[in-house]
Amino acid sequence: MNEKKDSKKTKAPVSKKTTSKKPPLTKEEQLKRKLKKAENEIVGIKDQLLRTAAELDNYRKRTERDFTRIAENAQGEIIRDILPIIDDLERSLKTTSKKDDKHFIEGIELIFQKLLSSLKARGLEPIDAVGKPFDVNCHDALLLMEKKGKAPGIVLEQHEKGYVWKGRVLRHAKVVVSK
Repeated sequence: MNEKKDSKKTKAPVSKKTTSKKPPLTKEEQLKRKLKKAENEIVGIKDQLLRTAAELDNYRKRTERDFTRIAENAQGEIIRDILPIIDDLERSLKTTSKKDDKHFIEGIELIFQKLLSSLKARGLEPIDAVGKPFDVNCHDALLLMEKKGKAPGIVLEQHEKGYVWKGRVLRHAKVVVSK
């Protein structure tokens, strides 16, 4: 009886695994797989290249736009610094009488007109305020005044001209408004 027990213990268990190995790939199939893998890599690299080219183009456009904006802002600052000179010239022309020194006044007028035309060519425009409705985007109200025959909110007088440059208000017009 002991021998029967020992013989049962020494027997190796039978494996029920079924080994279903795929037959080895032929050389042609291996090359086809490699080709397919290479084609997929090429598609990925092309996509990456297109994205990089688009990013570069966007960067170029953005830096060009930023440079233009910075240059325009600098020009606007220069023009804003010149505006008080224009005001002074204009006031001096208004206060001098035509009899004082005709040639001197003509010279100042010529300088004034040249300066204005030069700035106008670069996009500077005066704000036409008198007789127009008050607009907080273009005007600074210095005073409210009653005037018969004028509707409320109309600009009566302009004490300092306002200017617009390339669609942007550089300086608000200082005005008196009807109430």
